[in-house]
Amino acid sequence: MKILLIDDHRLFAKSIQLLFQQYDEVDVIDTITSHFNDVTIDLSKYDIILLDINLTNISKENGLEITKELIQSTPHLKVVMLTGYVKSIYRERAKKVGAYGFVDKNIDPKQLISILKKVDSGKKYFEQIESQDYVESLTDQEIAILNLSKKGFSIKEIEETLQISRRTVFNHLTHIYSKLLVNNKQEAIYKAEQLGYFMDF
Repeated sequence: MKILLIDDHRLFAKSIQLLFQQYDEVDVIDTITSHFNDVTIDLSKYDIILLDINLTNISKENGLEITKELIQSTPHLKVVMLTGYVKSIYRERAKKVGAYGFVDKNIDPKQLISILKKVDSGKKYFEQIESQDYVESLTDQEIAILNLSKKGFSIKEIEETLQISRRTVFNHLTHIYSKLLVNNKQEAIYKAEQLGYFMDF
């Protein structure tokens, strides 16, 4: 397998690189750990792309957005999210953007190699998430309300734009806070952004 790892933690990336070099199944393991947006990648060189969701230190975009763009440019590309963000909502977003897998960074190395071999053969792998990590998904209407709020729309402007009543807007906001486990609109916008809800799917 020829693998490219994209991660903003250099020590982790180097550890994975050294680890993979011990396995005969891995022919190439390259890494990108800085200035991702300035790098031109020849995707045809790799069988699998491994990347984290949080790439704050090396990219303006998160791993979900990058995955979507990579797959749009190379439809048959196999991207696996190797991340510490092991929550159901992230896993579901990864599926939606076309990733081939979603794996916890704390996984046993031998198990990771086994998963990557399956992915390389065309099988998908999405790790099961414990129920206590579950975050209930937002509806399209709830996402629309948060998106408008993020753009600075007032409650009245949201009513007029979505053609719904003031009471309906507040009911949706209440449901949003409950689902995202937050207390106010600012926290909801921040968390929804981290979860990838404002990406153009």
